[in-house]
Amino acid sequence: MKKLFSLVALALPTILLIRAGDKASPAQPAGEREGVASNIHGGEILRDRESNSTAGRHLWPLYSSAEARMNYFEVTGPSALHFHPDADHRLYVIEGKVALTVGTNTTTVTVGDLIIIPKGVRHRYDVPAKGERALLLTFDAPPYDSRKTVNLESAGLSN
Repeated sequence: MKKLFSLVALALPTILLIRAGDKASPAQPAGEREGVASNIHGGEILRDRESNSTAGRHLWPLYSSAEARMNYFEVTGPSALHFHPDADHRLYVIEGKVALTVGTNTTTVTVGDLIIIPKGVRHRYDVPAKGERALLLTFDAPPYDSRKTVNLESAGLSN
């Protein structure tokens, strides 16, 4: 996992995703497959960044499969206090600062910080000051099901 985040951090703003073929050639060792890389250029994905940020956050999908999901995630204001009951949540700070509340602890994370929030642990995101913004890369494997996310504030459970 640490190697993947190091690779992602070095490759930004371009992310390379390797797509595997179905069959190995006779000269390849067992388990190896042919594959090609897909280049995802951050500048192309984030070009509408100013006009698309709403409700304190915005998400740009990068990759999704049954095994893993990656997104750019921008924080421009407070999110609701919530938790994911079905999977851990991993975020890497690419730009800015994030006021992060996990459980009852609030801390500020900055560029280069890796955040791992265990499944079932309540959390929320905000920026330290109005008008600031932060960009994170999310990597969830397995991906949590957003339909199962529990919003604690709407349920009256924020305290």
